[in-house]
Amino acid sequence: MQWSLTLGTVRGIKIKIHLTFLLLIAWAAYNYGASAGRGWQGSLYGVLITLALFFCVVLHELAHSLVALRYGGRVREIELSPIGGVSKMETMPEKPSQEFVMALAGPMVNLVIAVPLGLLVLMLIINGTIRSASHLVYLLGRPSWAGLVANLFLDNVLLALFNLLPAFPMDGGRVLRSTLAWRLGQRQATRIATGVGQGVAMLLGLAGVFTSNWVLVFIAVFVFAGAQQEGRMNAVLAVLGDLRVEQALITACQPLSPDDSLDMVLEHTLHGHPACYGVMEGERLVGLLSHEDITSALATYGHTVRVRDVMQRDYPSVSPRDTIARAWRLMATSGRHALPVVEDRKLLGMVTAQQIGEIYSFLAARQRQERGLR
Repeated sequence: MQWSLTLGTVRGIKIKIHLTFLLLIAWAAYNYGASAGRGWQGSLYGVLITLALFFCVVLHELAHSLVALRYGGRVREIELSPIGGVSKMETMPEKPSQEFVMALAGPMVNLVIAVPLGLLVLMLIINGTIRSASHLVYLLGRPSWAGLVANLFLDNVLLALFNLLPAFPMDGGRVLRSTLAWRLGQRQATRIATGVGQGVAMLLGLAGVFTSNWVLVFIAVFVFAGAQQEGRMNAVLAVLGDLRVEQALITACQPLSPDDSLDMVLEHTLHGHPACYGVMEGERLVGLLSHEDITSALATYGHTVRVRDVMQRDYPSVSPRDTIARAWRLMATSGRHALPVVEDRKLLGMVTAQQIGEIYSFLAARQRQERGLR
């Protein structure tokens, strides 16, 4: 998360760009400019076409997110990286029909964008700007307005079709899961959809190896890992069930003041207090200080720095009545290992990934033992 910049918000959803995205911009400028011998005009064209494509990706992810909000889901942010965009959702729509609509919303936006672009391409063919299929291929690699329109048309069509592959966790995999869930239930549908997703990923990987298309191999690895992660999450949710955060609440948390030094924080840590703290002004929670923050601050600023200068001011929280499963998913989407538990703006304690992991281990062991007795 420290490597991301916030570009703005839409309906409370932060639009972030990962700093590695700048590498893609630099590559596009080089590929269309210096590498192709077209100078600064080619570089400018490469940057323009890349930004235009990723604007379409943002619209794709916004469609997912806004539909999720419409059905009561919670969306934290959309992050752009060199491999695309991802909507980080704290909670998903509960009904299969709602997930079905949400999953289709993204590819449908790309197809809606492709329609006027396709009409423009047709007009360019009619007026003779695009003279043949080979000329179209030529224009796709050359800086020109005709090439820009043709590229964006094809890219949006391919984005829609590729995302509709039944490879979980892509949109097509979610469509498959929601369709199966009407008859089989969410957990069984997820098991099938993740298995299909891994199968499709292996086929994509083999196709990439045989054609020496290493980008396709990379995509296959990404899809396989995503399906595997969703499968693990489904297994954990099945064990955790409807357990609430209050059942995993750690209350022995020493609150900090913004004016405390890291010396004082280290004292708390050495005396057995957890290495994730809420920072309080009176009874109001104003920040969070994690183990990673403490380690980084010590290495960068030393032990005399004040908590207010290194604490996190933007962080998710949960209530004691939220499910442990939601807290765990929120940790996964936010990249945090602990969350403050807040009610009426008062800090009640912390819930940690370690605590949830221990609860899962105990419950899973009990379930295995019970199955062994049958």
